[in-house]
Amino acid sequence: MKSLLNHTKKKVSKLQVATLGLVLPSILLLSSINSAESRTQSVATIRDRCSKFIGRVSSSGDLYLPSGSRLCQGDRINPAKGATVKVLCYLNGNFVYLKQSTVFNQPDTCAVPQEITELCTGLNPSNCYNPKSPGEEKEAPTLVSPYGSSMLSTNPVISWNAVPNATSYTVIVSGYEFYWETTVDKGVTMLPYPKEQKQLQFGNVYKFTVIANKGELFLNAEPLVVSVLPEEEQKEIAQKVKQINELNLPPDEAAIFDLHAIYMSRNLLNEAIETLKARVAAGSQNPTVYRVLADRYLEAWLPNEALRNYNIADKLARRTGNLNELARVQQGLKLVKFHNK
Repeated sequence: MKSLLNHTKKKVSKLQVATLGLVLPSILLLSSINSAESRTQSVATIRDRCSKFIGRVSSSGDLYLPSGSRLCQGDRINPAKGATVKVLCYLNGNFVYLKQSTVFNQPDTCAVPQEITELCTGLNPSNCYNPKSPGEEKEAPTLVSPYGSSMLSTNPVISWNAVPNATSYTVIVSGYEFYWETTVDKGVTMLPYPKEQKQLQFGNVYKFTVIANKGELFLNAEPLVVSVLPEEEQKEIAQKVKQINELNLPPDEAAIFDLHAIYMSRNLLNEAIETLKARVAAGSQNPTVYRVLADRYLEAWLPNEALRNYNIADKLARRTGNLNELARVQQGLKLVKFHNK
C-alpha cells in the first residue's frame, strides 16, 4: 500500500489526483476486510489451541463468529448492532442470550445451577459410602440399562450381564399401581420394552429388577430405581435438542459436546449413553466419543463396559497422536482399577 501511495504523490495532475480518490477508498476497504479476517483467524487459532470447549455460538448475529462456532474460555462474543447472539453453555446445558460485547467465561457467563451437587457415582466414588453390599452375590446378574437415575424414555431397553449356568431370566418392572414381569430364555440379556405392556408415565418412579433362575436357585440383581422426567421438562429438553440439530453439526461433535451437555445437565445418563452408542454404531473413529462413553459407563457403575471403551479410545488416540485424550483415558483407567479391586 505504501509503494502505491508514494508513487501517487510523485504525480500532481488533476487526472491522477482524481484517480487517487478512487484508489484510496478501495485500499481502505481491502485493509478493513483483511483486518476482520485477521481477527477471525486469531479467534480460530485460539479455539484450535483450546483443550476444553465450554460453549457454542448457536445463532447468527456475531460480527466475527458464525453460527456453530465452538468457544473457549476467554473468547469474546461481539453482537452486531441490534443483534442478539444465542450461545449454548456446556457447563449447565442452557442457552444464554447476549446483546452486547461479552467475554465468554465460566462460571461467570454460564453459572452452575444451584441444585446441582456432587453425586455418588462410579466416576466420583469418593462421594459414596459403601455403595456395594459386602455380601453381594458375585454370580448375581448386574443390570446394565436403563442407565442412571433419570431418563426421558417411557419404553426403555432393559439389559443385564449374563450369569453362568442360568436357565432363564425374569424381568420385573414395578411402580405405583404399576407392575409387569416376563421370563426370557437363558441366552437373552437384552429386552426391548414389550409392546403389550403399558408404557411408563411422565413424572413417575420405577424399579427394574432382573432375576437369574438356576434350577431352584434365584439370584436377584441389585434393582435400578429410575424416574421418568415430567412432561414439561421433557418438552424443554426436546426444544434444546431440536435447536442443536438445526445447526447441522458434525454428528460426533454434537454428541460429544452439545447433546451431551444438555442431557448431563439433567443427569440423563441414559440419553447421553444412547447418543454416544449411536455414534459408535455408526463407525466413529473419534477417540473422544469412546472416552466420553467410557466416562459415562463408569458413572453408571459399569466398569467392564467402561474398560472396553477406554481401550478403544486409547488405540485411536495413539494412532492420531492425541495426547490430551490419552491423558484423560489414563485417568479413567485408574478409576477402573479402583472399581475392579
